[in-house]
Amino acid sequence: MPNSMRDIKRRIKSVSSTRQITHAMELVAGAKMRGARQLSEARQAYTDYMIDTLHMMAKALQKEEPNVYLRTNGCAKDLYIVLTSDKGLAGGFNSGLLKFAAETLAKSPEHAVIVCGVKGLDFFRRTGTEILDAFTGSSDTASMSRASVIGKRAMDLFLERKAGRVGIIYNQFVSAISQKPTLVHLLPLSNDELASAEDEISLIGREEGQKPVDYERTDFFDGIDPSYMIFEPGASYIAEKLIPSYVENAVYGALLESAAGELAARRLAMENATDNANEIIDALELAYNRARQGAITQEITEIVSGAEAIK
Repeated sequence: MPNSMRDIKRRIKSVSSTRQITHAMELVAGAKMRGARQLSEARQAYTDYMIDTLHMMAKALQKEEPNVYLRTNGCAKDLYIVLTSDKGLAGGFNSGLLKFAAETLAKSPEHAVIVCGVKGLDFFRRTGTEILDAFTGSSDTASMSRASVIGKRAMDLFLERKAGRVGIIYNQFVSAISQKPTLVHLLPLSNDELASAEDEISLIGREEGQKPVDYERTDFFDGIDPSYMIFEPGASYIAEKLIPSYVENAVYGALLESAAGELAARRLAMENATDNANEIIDALELAYNRARQGAITQEITEIVSGAEAIK
């Protein structure tokens, strides 16, 4: 067999092995993505109830001294929690988000980041951005315990006046083929934000145009004007205990969105890689058949020529 044909067969075998790997990664990413979406929907009921409670308290909070989470602390530094992936092979998932993050940070004269994910950590180290904390490992999974640690770290920096404003930058899951870099403001909150009919974190976990999750709920305060309600020991005190849960839930929702987006991007990238491998194999098989046909034709020609010479 000519060397060219042997090389083509070796290349076909190599690409076929790669295709098996990319196809397996595509299936795994797709299954994990569906799990992340289910967790995101399961979180929605608690989030909506918590936001409804804060909305209900907004008028009462106007009559009281703002608590520490509802007023500025005098620090000029902006803190951003940036969620990226630990691994590559996810198309433009990280590049688009990091470009958006760089543009957002450029608007703040003083800024620092809490970064999640190896890709983001490497990027901010290269750019010389101040990194106050970093979390790596398992970026394609989300847990409430991890969200609590990240949220508590951000709130501690805010309470210690090492950060004046806190926001979170992540890839919002729009669809299985699209992710949107998004910034959600976390601290400090304002009465206007609390009283807003729609809350940013209530939209985390819902695809574009998706209706709210249908679950049974009891409207205990339906038709009652919150301004007539009396909160003990006080609305500000209750809000001070509730807002940390609000922040941690927002971080958890963003982690779920980022994980689902990463898995969706990886599934799509692996699907494209598998399709490309199929095209390469088809082209190599065609080249192999042509080379084989050429070798057979050459052998027949040599045999006929030798027979003619014997005559």
